[in-house]
Amino acid sequence: MTWYSMYSLPILYGMAFMVYIAAAGILWLVHRLGSEELLLPVGAMDYILLLTISQYMASKIGAYVGPLVVPMGVITYSASVSVLDFLTLRYGRGIGYWVVRIAAYLQALVFLINYLVINYPPAQFWESLQAPFAAIMGVSARIAIASITAFIVSETYDVFLVSRLGGGVLRRVGYSDPVAMTIDTLVFIPIAFYGVVPNIWLLMLSQLTVKISLVPMTMLAVWLNRKALRYAVATLR
Repeated sequence: MTWYSMYSLPILYGMAFMVYIAAAGILWLVHRLGSEELLLPVGAMDYILLLTISQYMASKIGAYVGPLVVPMGVITYSASVSVLDFLTLRYGRGIGYWVVRIAAYLQALVFLINYLVINYPPAQFWESLQAPFAAIMGVSARIAIASITAFIVSETYDVFLVSRLGGGVLRRVGYSDPVAMTIDTLVFIPIAFYGVVPNIWLLMLSQLTVKISLVPMTMLAVWLNRKALRYAVATLR
């Protein structure tokens, strides 16, 4: 057993922490610089970037904890939820819904462009490089469909919950995110891996366990931007 496999779980959580801080940090910096008009477009780009990366990371297994296996896409997907929570709390439910819809369209576009480029006949000289390029850039149709379907359903519900729950910001995030992440797992894993990965229920349990354990990081990311949320709309609708 290598040192990396022995410490794979701490390394994974360390990576998750860095991703969360980076995702929250760009919003914090924009607010700190006084560029309030840029918070929405920057936040939306932040969210879409994390979702796009999640598509490519979804099939990479990053850690084994006893019988549990942890897909790497969990990191960036969970971080994207913190950005969506911020945007919903700041601008309201309607903006949250639109961000999710636009992200869904762009994720489908990313997959379509990848598919067309990978399957475009290469020049003879470059034909030997086709397989490595497909391996690097390719996202399977099942994973793309599963990813888009799961996050439309789960994050639409997340927007609804975080905007409707009462109480402070951290309470809203702490209650809404576990529900949304559970829905995402229940939709994504069967569509992406049924009939391909054995013990699919174990994979679902693994992903859900890690997602729930990352909720405190989501709460931290939102809390870091609490000053920007002071100027949020009075009524989320």
